[in-house]
Amino acid sequence: MKKNHLLIGVTLFLQGWHASGQAVSIPFTSNRWNMKDAQASVETYLGKECLLLKSGTVYLNDLQLQDGIIEADLSFPQQRGFPGFIFRMQDLVNGENFYVRPHQSGNPDATQYTPVFNNNAGWQLYHGEGYSKAYSFRFDQWHHVKIDVHGRQAEIYLDDMQQPLTKVTELKRDPKAGSFAVYSGGITARFANVQYTIKTPIIQAAMPVPANGTDGLITQWQISNQVNNQLFENKKQLTPEIKSALTFTTQTSEPSGTINLDKFTNPKDTNKVMVARVTIESETEQVKAIAFGFSDFVTVYLNDKALYAGRDAFMSRDYRFLGTIGYFDMVYLPLKKGKNELWFVLSEIFGGWGVKAKLENMEKISLR
Repeated sequence: MKKNHLLIGVTLFLQGWHASGQAVSIPFTSNRWNMKDAQASVETYLGKECLLLKSGTVYLNDLQLQDGIIEADLSFPQQRGFPGFIFRMQDLVNGENFYVRPHQSGNPDATQYTPVFNNNAGWQLYHGEGYSKAYSFRFDQWHHVKIDVHGRQAEIYLDDMQQPLTKVTELKRDPKAGSFAVYSGGITARFANVQYTIKTPIIQAAMPVPANGTDGLITQWQISNQVNNQLFENKKQLTPEIKSALTFTTQTSEPSGTINLDKFTNPKDTNKVMVARVTIESETEQVKAIAFGFSDFVTVYLNDKALYAGRDAFMSRDYRFLGTIGYFDMVYLPLKKGKNELWFVLSEIFGGWGVKAKLENMEKISLR
């Protein structure tokens, strides 16, 4: 009995020492892997023992990596799909995400980093430099992926291990140790040679958020609870009954001005409408332009009256429309002297639930 305890203690000590600062390989035959809705088997493909993953997610059940390096080989066919990786995974619905889009090979959105909050990947909110990048894939061949995560940043490498494909200068989730997963993303994908190296976490300050109203940027919002879309359906005027169904909390946007509503949702709540509101104090009666972006649907109310309604969902405008947000829409606000309450009523299908807004200037107004 004592020998068994001693052996277990030595084994755990060696595992802990090996996991810190040195690469640890995890074959897919290891019992450290768990499956979620997965159809998977181990095979040899192009000379590598690998996981053939036809559906679902396979994740490590005991890894706690905050800073470090994760590497793996990935192969996929020329089909529409989204196979990839989740790192710093807190649970099955929260983590950092990198994946590929085989059907977009060579296009600006062939690869994607996005956070996942409460089971929703926010790729429509996070696009362009630091998030998505063009790449020409070799189908049914092996690609090597390396993710070097440290503090609030990460470098993601694809095949070229000297030059990162994507430099993520601002990971959207707070640094926290978590697990690692691979997933099929709707197609059959293969994964091989998974290994990780744990490093000592570094402390890195979050990027500062501009003060509310800086250059017209709204960075402080009142965010509501989730409600059913029938509450606002065909409503041209806000009513006391509508307002009584809502409760609000004050939330801060990201430095860019984007506020990701998925941070404040319950993944078990199927209601898909939330309100982002702000109060504008105006010294005089005036008209003020506001540019904004949203995902996926919005109705804008000012002082209880509907001013604008828009659709920005995936493929809602043409077959290649992504629904990514920016300051692409504008409305002119007829402000009265005194308090003006501006509501963005936002509903979501998938791909990111959020809003950003910027007033043309702050002349004779302030935000509350």
